[in-house]
Amino acid sequence: MNRENKEIADMLRQEVKKLQSDRLIRLESERKLEQRLQVGRQRIREVINQLVSEGLLIKYEGKGTYIAPLIRNKFINLICSPSIKLNDPFYNRMLMELTSCAAKNSVNIIPLTMDSLENGERNLPVLLIGKFEEHMLQRIKALYRHIISFENYPDHDDFAQIYFDHFKIGINATKVLAGYGHKKVIHITGPDTYASALYRKNGFIRGAGKNGLEYVILESKMNFRGGYALAEQVKELVKQQKFTAVFAANDWMAVGLIQALRAEEMAVPDQVSVLSVDNIPLAGQFAPGLTTYSLDAEMMITEGFMLMDTAEENGGEENFRRRIILQPVLITRDTLKKREGVQQ
Repeated sequence: MNRENKEIADMLRQEVKKLQSDRLIRLESERKLEQRLQVGRQRIREVINQLVSEGLLIKYEGKGTYIAPLIRNKFINLICSPSIKLNDPFYNRMLMELTSCAAKNSVNIIPLTMDSLENGERNLPVLLIGKFEEHMLQRIKALYRHIISFENYPDHDDFAQIYFDHFKIGINATKVLAGYGHKKVIHITGPDTYASALYRKNGFIRGAGKNGLEYVILESKMNFRGGYALAEQVKELVKQQKFTAVFAANDWMAVGLIQALRAEEMAVPDQVSVLSVDNIPLAGQFAPGLTTYSLDAEMMITEGFMLMDTAEENGGEENFRRRIILQPVLITRDTLKKREGVQQ
C-alpha cells in the first residue's frame, strides 16, 4: 500500500473502530467518502478493500459496505427442571436450538441446577426450561431479577413467559376433528404432572363440550410404550362403541399406538383417525405420515434471544414481564381422514 493510501486507511480505520458496536452499521457511500476525503473513487475502493481484508468492514453485494460488529462474548444462566426426562424429544429439540442460537450470537451458557443456583451470574438473565414447582420458582426469583420461562405460569406476572398455549391446542384439536366429521373421540394422554399434557387434556375436555363430541380419556406414559400399551383399549372402543378418532398428547404416544393397532390389523386412518402434537422428525418419515401440531422450538428460543436483545438495548424492565404466546401450525398428513358424508 502506498503512503497516500496508508494515510487514508489509517484515518478511516480509526473512524470505523469508534463506530463499531455489536450490530452491523452501514458505511457511508463511496461517493460521500470521495467528497469528504477529497480523493479519487479508485483510491477509496482500494482502502475499503484493505479494511475488508482486515475484517473491519464487510461488503454485501448489491447492498453496500458495513462496519463489522464487535464480537462480545455474552453470558446467560440456564436451569432445566428436574422433572424433564432425558429422552423427552421436545425438550431435547429446545436444548439443541438453544445451543445453536447461543453459538451464533456468541453467547456462553452457564448451566445451573436447583442445587447450584448460587453459582450463576445474578445480574444476567436466567432461562427456565421445563415446568418448575412453586417452591423452586420462589428460590429462583429470590436470586435472579431477569427470568425468561418457556412454560406458562398463569399465577405469575413478574417474569417473561414464552410458550405455546396447550389449552388452546386441546380446544383446536376438537374443532379440527369435529370438522372432519368425528363425533366420538378418544384422548390418550400422560399423567397430570406433565403441564403440557394437563393443559391439552383440559382444553380437549372444554372443546369436546363446545363441539358436541362424546369422548373417553385414556392415560399412560407419554412415550412410545405408553401409546403402544393403550392399543387394546382403543381397539375395543373403536370396534364396540364406534369411536372414530384419537387425539394423542404427543407424537411418540401416537406412533406407539399406530404401530400396535397395525399389529392388531386395524387400519389408520380408514378405521380410526389419529391427530397428535409435537411434529417430531419421525412424524413425517413414519407411514402413514402423522397429522400433528408443530411446536417450533427454534421459534421459542429466537423469541427469547430477541427479548433479551431488546431489553439490553432499551434497558426496559417491562420486557421481563411480557407474555409471548406462540401459535402452533397444523401439519396435515395421512392419519386424519374425513368421515363418509362430510363435505371436503
